[in-house]
Amino acid sequence: MKVLWQQIIGFLVVLTTALAISAFRISEYVTQGVYDEVKEQLLYYGNNIIQYNFTRSDLIKLSALVADSGIDIQVYLKDGRIIYPTYNNRVAARLTEEDLATLAKGQSLDLRQTRRFGENNEIQLYVAVFLPYRSDQSDFPPGFVGLSAPLEQLNQRVSAAQKEIYVSFFATGALGLVMSILYAYYQTRKIKTLQRATRQITSGNYDVHLSVDSKDEFGELARDFEVMAQSLLRSQEEIKRQEKLRRQFMMDAAHEMRTPLTTMSGVVEGLQHDLIPEGHRARSLELIGRETQRLIRLVNENLDYEKIRSNQLILKKQTISGATVLQQIKQQMEEKAKEKGNVIQVECAEDFRVYADYDRLVQVLINLVTNAIQFSQDGRIWLIGRMHDTYAEIAVADEGIGIDTEHIESIWERFYKADVSRKNTKFGESGIGLAVVKSLVEAHGGTVEVASQLGQGTTFTLRFPHEDK
Repeated sequence: MKVLWQQIIGFLVVLTTALAISAFRISEYVTQGVYDEVKEQLLYYGNNIIQYNFTRSDLIKLSALVADSGIDIQVYLKDGRIIYPTYNNRVAARLTEEDLATLAKGQSLDLRQTRRFGENNEIQLYVAVFLPYRSDQSDFPPGFVGLSAPLEQLNQRVSAAQKEIYVSFFATGALGLVMSILYAYYQTRKIKTLQRATRQITSGNYDVHLSVDSKDEFGELARDFEVMAQSLLRSQEEIKRQEKLRRQFMMDAAHEMRTPLTTMSGVVEGLQHDLIPEGHRARSLELIGRETQRLIRLVNENLDYEKIRSNQLILKKQTISGATVLQQIKQQMEEKAKEKGNVIQVECAEDFRVYADYDRLVQVLINLVTNAIQFSQDGRIWLIGRMHDTYAEIAVADEGIGIDTEHIESIWERFYKADVSRKNTKFGESGIGLAVVKSLVEAHGGTVEVASQLGQGTTFTLRFPHEDK
């Protein structure tokens, strides 16, 4: 069953139940009100009769006055025999011995149904009250006065009131039905909006926007659904981007490996066929060794990267002298820097300390300095160390070509190169170094930031937390 009909039926059940209970209670209340009104009227006339020492002539006059209201006045002896307006006991009220005893005690009988024979000998139903009187309150013998009204007349009043109640009941029910249909349709429209959005996502369209402004649970669900759709859209875009990077990685990895393998293959072939002069053989072997090391480094960097990503890398962190490490990096890279006219400078205090894995810290700094040398010409490269309250900071800054702002977030991806033309040069060997740098620093619980301007240089800032005491 559709939600629309479920809601309509639910509303109708609740509405019908509520209206039925209300109508029943109101009908009871109105009926009781009519009976109470008649009771008060009869008691009012009866008390006035007894209070003013009534006579037969008084009763005749009063009976004429109340005849239009259908009220009958009767006078009875203590034993229940009627003495006014007739002595015919067929028209007398039928009272029990218990009722007569109550009246003999001077107590009134409350409103009750009685029956007596009418003029045509048919049994008629009445509601009546009975009030006792003393001999000094009337010229009649001691007994009691009965005042009655036809039950049929009373029922007609009750029926008229109930009719009005039922008409109101059905009118309210019809209005409630219309309102419930409109409300259910309004609510199901929100569900259909979500249903259409779900179908769009199923078909592969994640760019879904829902125009739902309500503040209820449907509105919250719609907003959550839209957030989910946007998240799926971002995930889909990220999957496409990662797939593109995977393809690019495979091509770049093949390219990076093909270059040294081609060089080595050519040299080996030359050596096998004695195509290389004897004086150049040592240089050829050196070239093979250099290209072999290049391949080993490429493979090791990829293995390191995968180990870091899969949390398989074990770090042996210790507090080491940062000043000593920076000086060692300077000495190790100084010759390579001079080849391009660069000068390496170290700026840090002697007591500069870093809590890190020594080998991995050296690996990170070698990568960054190598990068700075590759993209700088006749400039300066700074290795700067600073101590802070909660971390040690190392900055590697250069005066090189810089990085375009739109490429900064992408430099951490494997084999990414902002300058594509450098892929085939000795300055663009693997492109995986910065990905390893970021992963290693984050494995230490640290952070790495980069600031760069085209033509003015680049600064990499590393932060390593101090050892927990």
